[in-house]
Amino acid sequence: MKKTLAYIAIIICALQQSVAQNLVPVPLHVTKPDTTMLLVWKNIGTITCPHTLANEREHLTRILCERADITRLNPNGTACITLGIDTTLTDDEAYTLHIDPNGVKISGKTPAGVFYGLMTMEQLMIDNHASAVCLTTPSVDIIDAPRTHIRELMVDPCRIFLPYERLKEIVPEMARYKMNSIHLHLVDDQAWRIEIKSYPRLISESSTRTGMDDMQMPISGYYTQEQMKDFVQYCAKYHVMVIPEIEMPGHEVAAIHAYPQLTCHSRQVPIRTICGVSNELLCPGNEFTYTFLGNVFRELADIFPCKYIHLGGDEAGNPALDCWTSCEKDQQLKRRLGITTEDRSENWRLQKYMFDRMIDTLRTKYDKVPMFWYETDFKEIQEGCVTFAWRHGLTQVAIDAAMRNNAKIILCPGEYCYLDYPMAVGDMPETNWGMPVVPLEKVYEFDPGWNMEKEFEQKNLLGIAGTLWSECINSPERLFYQAFPRAMILAEAGWSSKNNRSWPNFKRRARPLMLDMQRRGITFSMECGYK
Repeated sequence: MKKTLAYIAIIICALQQSVAQNLVPVPLHVTKPDTTMLLVWKNIGTITCPHTLANEREHLTRILCERADITRLNPNGTACITLGIDTTLTDDEAYTLHIDPNGVKISGKTPAGVFYGLMTMEQLMIDNHASAVCLTTPSVDIIDAPRTHIRELMVDPCRIFLPYERLKEIVPEMARYKMNSIHLHLVDDQAWRIEIKSYPRLISESSTRTGMDDMQMPISGYYTQEQMKDFVQYCAKYHVMVIPEIEMPGHEVAAIHAYPQLTCHSRQVPIRTICGVSNELLCPGNEFTYTFLGNVFRELADIFPCKYIHLGGDEAGNPALDCWTSCEKDQQLKRRLGITTEDRSENWRLQKYMFDRMIDTLRTKYDKVPMFWYETDFKEIQEGCVTFAWRHGLTQVAIDAAMRNNAKIILCPGEYCYLDYPMAVGDMPETNWGMPVVPLEKVYEFDPGWNMEKEFEQKNLLGIAGTLWSECINSPERLFYQAFPRAMILAEAGWSSKNNRSWPNFKRRARPLMLDMQRRGITFSMECGYK
């Protein structure tokens, strides 16, 4: 009986995917009406849309112009496009899409759902070639909703700066595949990239350096607060939220370079020009550390309306938190906290103390949800926080910690989701530390459910993320090359039902999308043979 049901499921999946033709992510339910009649796009005569969907109407206008060469509606046309809100849908990002000769109807529970319906409609208009103009589209009915609620791409402008206008270019591309979050890694040992008016030396002294490992070139730049406010508004048009990250207690050499009093021994250190991990950490026993972080978060909260702020938290204990062992202020803090050991064995409790204080600040003052990279040094996950499973081989450990602490988790395990890793041997310079290869098919094997019971997805799994660390990404073109089509694969993992996914079918569905990217001048990898 089980084999029969499985066979039926495979047949249904195949039928859905044959109708879906070139849709990424693959929708939840796709049916083709019993008709061979086509919608003729030049027959569109009217658009019906409430004023609350003005942004979505702008996207519709763009799509009709770019995909069907329609710059104005046909005054004699009988077909109509209707955009609307349907509050009976079960998810805020859910939508329904109906296409027949009489026109198109897209409904979403929220404007975001309507937008995703438009992204699906646009993919249907790409067809199976690289033509710029779509004349007709077959009738189809689609009911769709996401599997997870955060589908993120993380961009790192610290190691190699990404100019503002080039940063904006990635947003429409990720939104095409229903990714809804861009995570900006704004601070690291190699640079500070966000203007903080309370501490101007962060920009004047820590946004410029020469070299990144074997790439000896000037690297400079930062984002002004006005640029980031503009970026937030720009992303909102694509229903993409912007999550800022400020590292603590490690990966803060750039800040320490400008403000040496942040570190234990108040000594200035040079900005780091190589990858890896520094032993210089923010000092938890120094009150200036909390004043500094508090002011930084105050300004960030004013710039980024997103309810999340990422606190970093990675690699402070690896190498060990030894710099705190030799610091008298930290030893005094240990005594105040009732920690009797003077060696490094209990230093993780100082990190917890720092995080507890800043988490409380973010919650009580700015109504933010703190996020951080999971490390085994975190003996507990504070209530209401979101943790990221990122380390190779430790995803299950991070999941267990999240479930034990009733916390939300985002999965971006390096063996599947690190998009800065090469797609094939020799695909990129490996002079830094010999990055592992993460080919496209390996990425497609990633399942956010992680073979857990359904309860994990319902209670703990918040979403997925793809990371683009930039130690070896030395240009915007290289960033796109590293991201696509692997970001499309992760978008499908985060959105689509596991039962609807198939690697051979993905390759077929993605081919026309890749050809369309080529036509539009978007850089991507050809590891799937899309030439």
